[in-house]
Amino acid sequence: MTSESNIRTLVVDDSDFFAEMTADTLTQQHGIESVAANSAAEALERLDEGGFDCVVSDYEMPEMDGLELLEAIRETNPSIPFILLTGRGDEETASAAIAAGVADYLLKLEVVEDKQYGRLANRIENVVSQERTRRKFESLVADSPDGIAHLTTDGTILSVNPSMADWLGDDPDALIGYTLDEVMDSEVATRRIEAGRNAVENGAATRTEDAVDGQHYQNQFIPVDSHRETDTFQLVSRDITERVERQRELERQNERLEEFASVVSHDLRNPLNVAQGAVDLLTEPADSEDAELVAKIDRSLDRMGCIIEDVLALARQGRTVNDPQETELSTLASTAWTWIEAEQSSMSVQSSADLAADSGRVQDLLANLFRNAIEHNDGDVEIEVGLLESRNGFYIADNGEGVEGDAEDVFEMGYSSTQDGTGFGLAIVEQVAEAHGWEVSLTDSDSGGARFEVTDVELHD
Repeated sequence: MTSESNIRTLVVDDSDFFAEMTADTLTQQHGIESVAANSAAEALERLDEGGFDCVVSDYEMPEMDGLELLEAIRETNPSIPFILLTGRGDEETASAAIAAGVADYLLKLEVVEDKQYGRLANRIENVVSQERTRRKFESLVADSPDGIAHLTTDGTILSVNPSMADWLGDDPDALIGYTLDEVMDSEVATRRIEAGRNAVENGAATRTEDAVDGQHYQNQFIPVDSHRETDTFQLVSRDITERVERQRELERQNERLEEFASVVSHDLRNPLNVAQGAVDLLTEPADSEDAELVAKIDRSLDRMGCIIEDVLALARQGRTVNDPQETELSTLASTAWTWIEAEQSSMSVQSSADLAADSGRVQDLLANLFRNAIEHNDGDVEIEVGLLESRNGFYIADNGEGVEGDAEDVFEMGYSSTQDGTGFGLAIVEQVAEAHGWEVSLTDSDSGGARFEVTDVELHD
């Protein structure tokens, strides 16, 4: 059999024959390095030298029996797994062994007469594996930047890690036995204890967020299976102050952007509308040069209007989607196409599926890609929308001349390869995609035109 790697076991028995035979069998047949000791005193001397992962001991020995040996070992080595071999199968012995803290116990006669050394080897591997897992877990808890505490449902502290102790302003050992409301803000403590009690009652972990002395915490309450008479839970608190402050700063920035958008909308649209109205009222100039000047003014005003619309879209849309809804891709594309003035162009949907999205914003994405294809091909282009073969997104392709420049540069704010472009359209496309957790990229279509692929999209038939 293949054993747990690097297990070293001490076998203790006042019978030289049994101790040596058991140690040799475990070593040679089961890959567990084992050393024999013929008395409790010799066992304690060898354990002082270190290097053992487990102790297997007989129960009935002169001078010091197995449970007395365990008690002596626990004074200097409180966690090493201890397996007791007993000649008695009565409940009293089993109860005493469990109360003393043995990791496991076996009937000695079963091991000797039935030669169940494989069974003993399995027990050794199991208890050593459990102990190593426990030590690893304790190391993770001790080193964790999160505050971790083990509590009863009435709030009594059973243990805390260094991070939690630092937050509570005391040493870990000094906090044991106090209730949570005795060592921190009582209102917050009461809410945390109640949340932990609910987690135990429901048998499922729960989460909350709260604030203590200006610091913000995300808390997880996890029911703990234990043999204690009182139910317990684990509290894991993570300091999220930096995240909360960053979120608030983003909210303030969004408010400023909204104020900016309002200023742009009011203070620029009004004079622009006045200028556009004045141009519309001008009679057709007789002079061709005057007519050209009026046409230039008209085109400039139209361009200013487009820039204002795009700037407002970028300022107001934000970087996240809060409430996506299941929507058919073909419906989104058809609606977006109605926003486009393109008598000489056409759009077709080759394949479709449902996707979770903000319909209005995805329609903006599609409309900007449709408009981009038309503007780069003098309004005469065939546009195709469909699902990617990998079914992790969709594409928008055209049969035009393609987009000039580097495929990554086209999404930069202000980038445009045409004189009439505002340079914001594809930036809006990328922003909408990122808000949904998607990625958008540019490649060539089969006909040599542009093909935009939106990936990381969850599709549903």
